Amino acid sequence: MMAPAPNPGRLLLERALRTVAWLALAAALYVALAPSGVPGGGGAVRRWSAADVADSTATVLTNALVRDIVAAAGDTQPPPVTVVLPAVPGARARALLGTADGAALTVRWIDRTRAAGLALSATAVAGPSGAVDVRVAGGAVGATAGAGVLPLVARDAGGTLDSLVNTRRVGWRLASVSPPLRASVGASEARVSVRVPTFTRRVMLMAQPGWDAKFVAAALEEAGWQVDGSLRVSPRAAVTLGAPARLDTARYAVVVLLDSMPVDAAAISRFVQQGGGLVLGGDALRIPALAAIRPARVLSVRGAVAGALLSETPARGLEAWELVANPGASVVRGESWAPGPARPVLVAQRVGAGRVVASAYRNSWHWRMEGTDDGAAQHRRWWADVLALAAGVPAAEADAKADAYPGDAAPYADLVARLGGAVRTDSAALPLRVRARPSLIDVLDRLRAAPGLLFMVIAVALLGEWASRRLRGHR
Repeated sequence: MMAPAPNPGRLLLERALRTVAWLALAAALYVALAPSGVPGGGGAVRRWSAADVADSTATVLTNALVRDIVAAAGDTQPPPVTVVLPAVPGARARALLGTADGAALTVRWIDRTRAAGLALSATAVAGPSGAVDVRVAGGAVGATAGAGVLPLVARDAGGTLDSLVNTRRVGWRLASVSPPLRASVGASEARVSVRVPTFTRRVMLMAQPGWDAKFVAAALEEAGWQVDGSLRVSPRAAVTLGAPARLDTARYAVVVLLDSMPVDAAAISRFVQQGGGLVLGGDALRIPALAAIRPARVLSVRGAVAGALLSETPARGLEAWELVANPGASVVRGESWAPGPARPVLVAQRVGAGRVVASAYRNSWHWRMEGTDDGAAQHRRWWADVLALAAGVPAAEADAKADAYPGDAAPYADLVARLGGAVRTDSAALPLRVRARPSLIDVLDRLRAAPGLLFMVIAVALLGEWASRRLRGHR
């Protein structure tokens, strides 16, 4: 009795499995015996996919670079390694590529990233608002898609914040941020982790009862400050605002003085020395007891310019003291009332661990009540800026150890800082493989990074063929 003829489909499958096994075996032999670079081509060439380059674990890059370092061990002048980067590598991969210098291995790179060269910064605003100033640069560099320009997109953990097109430099003041903060153009992304530091929100206001005290207190409260006040109505009596307590940096961030009156100079000086802020506004610049910590000398009063409160420069419509800044003090803002150099109107100086700010304007409430429709907002913004200058803000703790490199806040610049500038693809020093970019060699280079894959292919193909033959009665 003759054995039944084998199924043609099964025979075709067995031949296909045998062919796959032989091809995989040939590829394994090539990967094992062939050098990773082209003879005479100036060293090894590495190519990775965009996913491998951006991988946070950098596994493929680690395996390839370790192999190159081991292969170069003992060589007096190991050949350079050229990497073709289709995207800006992640932080770990950039650091890894930069460590090759320590192994005396030169790493050159060819730029295929088409990166936008983004740089991102975020700074907490000094003050009680918890706002963050965000700046992005480089948003339109090389960021084209077809006939259009890719948008610059700002995001935080809560989602998209804004999207702008064709912008090289832009900034926002964000009322709140859910870290991390990211800016992206196409596949290019920069990111920073923002932490708004804890900030004392209370301010102590000392003045004589009047319009200026009333409207400065209102402006500060509108800006987010919690105001405690002491308004002197006589040498022994005062009207209080809020719940004034003992002057201490644990409770108050700033003391504001608006009038020339008796004060506890020793307590105020101690408060400033310990890190508090002090604002001397208007006639408070003439308090003799505080002359030692005053950042500027007072000369005479400059009269208000008639009608200026309704102009584009309303501050010129306020009376102001002529100030001469002390040596070492900083003139933060100046104002011109006549042809000639600007006169100081805001002067700051560090005293001990604190800051003292002198504001030259007297009776600033006129700005709010007699100015334009924007007068109230401008008056509030002025006093918010003055207090922010006096209060400062503690430095936010970094999430990672700081180093000399830009990091994720400017990934492309970080890559250049670690590896140097990219080499040109038409350079005579580059291997010819880089110019031709043959796809087969790319595949083999990737198989070299994962040698176990070929063994698995060979084993599965041979076992499959053997099982099929056994099931139909052949050995």
